[in-house]
Amino acid sequence: MIPTICRVAATPFTVGLMAFAALSAMLSAPASADALQQQAQAVFGSGEAPKPHFSKAEAALGRVLFFDTRIGRDGTNCGTCHEQSKGGADGRKTALGAFGRQGKRNTPTIVDIVPQISMHWTGDRESLADQAIRALTAPPAYAHASTDEALAVIKALSDLNEGFNALYDDGVTAANWGKALSAYQEHLVTTSAFDRYLQGDAQALNAAQKEGLKTFINTGCAGCHNGRLLGGTSYQKFGIVADYTQYTGSQEDIGRMAFTGKESDRRVFKVPPLRHVVQTAPYFHDGSVAELKDAIDIMAKVQLGRTLSDDDNQAIQTFLQAVTAPMPAELQRP
Repeated sequence: MIPTICRVAATPFTVGLMAFAALSAMLSAPASADALQQQAQAVFGSGEAPKPHFSKAEAALGRVLFFDTRIGRDGTNCGTCHEQSKGGADGRKTALGAFGRQGKRNTPTIVDIVPQISMHWTGDRESLADQAIRALTAPPAYAHASTDEALAVIKALSDLNEGFNALYDDGVTAANWGKALSAYQEHLVTTSAFDRYLQGDAQALNAAQKEGLKTFINTGCAGCHNGRLLGGTSYQKFGIVADYTQYTGSQEDIGRMAFTGKESDRRVFKVPPLRHVVQTAPYFHDGSVAELKDAIDIMAKVQLGRTLSDDDNQAIQTFLQAVTAPMPAELQRP
């Protein structure tokens, strides 16, 4: 892990160059296949998934709640925006919520969602539980007028009420709703070819994927996209070297500044994890870029000040295929 490289400073161009220089020095090209594997383990970890904090019984209840169409005011549920066929996302530029409300930001996958520094693109949800509880009253989600109103709906559904009472002494509460949904999402884990490589299987990646891994590291991508999820553990300004809107055609989004009120957080977002990224187009916080190739080129330009060759871009795409895995069978209605 290299967390210091992703700190946002007042002089973003200098930070971008320093980040790349530091990364190049720390992660110089390996001399052998074994060295590449060791280098990858140092940057991305052991490939082992974190152990869930909750029981399988809680995860089973959470799965029922996740897809239940009776809880939201118009039938909208968590599964509305997180589909197995879309890599745990929804395939839209931005989320479509209750009563047809268009969300502001792109839906991330919920598969392999932990560990992360926070939830949402701006980190305005501190945990999975916080996200689940606040979704009950969020207009684009369950759209209830209050948490108490939402809990009353759940209590009135005898099967759900019984499910809560079987697991929790205090039955249906906001905290227990958060626990159950956290449990379900924490259990949505996969093992990719890259995980197996990090776990010690040198043959888990083919030659092209290993070349892509080297390109990913040497280009500077791993400065922020590191750890098991290849991201999710730091915040970064989108457009360190150049204005991203000039390449994406987007309107400016002030990002984390809307949450913190700090000018230093303007255009700052959580670094998105790249697991399953080949399945979760379109890309960026506003879904403004449809193709992974274009997203990679834009990131190289606006974050690192680099123009990638077609070969290097393709190499990175090939590597990212290796961090994608089949979706869990549990990511569907029970």
